[in-house]
Amino acid sequence: MKITLSPAARETVKAEAYYLKSKSHRAAQQFSDDLKRLRQNLSRFPEMGRTTEELPAPGVLRFVMGVYLVDYEIRKDEIIIFAIRHGRERPLGVELDDDFDYENTD
Repeated sequence: MKITLSPAARETVKAEAYYLKSKSHRAAQQFSDDLKRLRQNLSRFPEMGRTTEELPAPGVLRFVMGVYLVDYEIRKDEIIIFAIRHGRERPLGVELDDDFDYENTD
């Protein structure tokens, strides 16, 4: 099955690889190897991820790849990875403005 990265996921991969390479070539290589292995495994076992209430849409699966969370969707003839993030990053979802007022003004 074809595996496609969304533009956002592709940018995340580039940024993370750049960051890791600046810190440790070994960590950057491990990240690259993990992504290759993930793509191979997803093409063979597309439903290896799990659903969770934290995911932004129905039908989206999450796979934990080391310290990274990979969110993807299975379509008719391809799998689209639309988000990859470090587990310590803020979860995907609706963001509130920094100046959002929680006080009732009535």
